[in-house]
Amino acid sequence: MENNIKKLRKAMKFSQEDLARLTHSTRQSINAVENNKYDPSLDLAFKIAKALNVEVDEIFIKKTKSDEADFELWCEKYSCELWKNQKQKPSVS
Repeated sequence: MENNIKKLRKAMKFSQEDLARLTHSTRQSINAVENNKYDPSLDLAFKIAKALNVEVDEIFIKKTKSDEADFELWCEKYSCELWKNQKQKPSVS
């Protein structure tokens, strides 16, 4: 998962230490999340969003292409009914 923490943090003129204090975490945790080395808990994600005055989905970017491919492979293998129904649905314009 990628994120915009560094950009948002710098726009607020916060250091990693400032953000850590506001979220009751550590600078090391903020650094790890910011550098995509660690996915935060839901609790920490919401605290970061609140501290940066944005919604959670404005911070975190989920890569969907590989996730979608993984989902399709799983559904093909296990005959996922929902997937079959979605594939047969005509697209709405």
